[in-house]
Amino acid sequence: MAAPRSPVRYKLSEPLTAVRLELHPGSSLRDPTEKLIKIPPDVVIELEGIVSSSGLVNVLWNGDAFSVFYEDLQEKAHRVEITTP
Repeated sequence: MAAPRSPVRYKLSEPLTAVRLELHPGSSLRDPTEKLIKIPPDVVIELEGIVSSSGLVNVLWNGDAFSVFYEDLQEKAHRVEITTP
């Protein structure tokens, strides 16, 4: 049996532009909103899923889901390992 994969987390070193996502009624998929925000530096975000062909990836921060460009994420953040006891 394979071990469960731990979440991939990044710590931001610069603000990261993101589009807020909201649940789509009747679906587990999320839709983008018109809300564009800057996720502040020095916070940890978690990847959700994989990078799409458009270069976007969903991330979780502060209890909400956002869509960001993976290239921006790589430029403005570094991967962190968070161990749980």
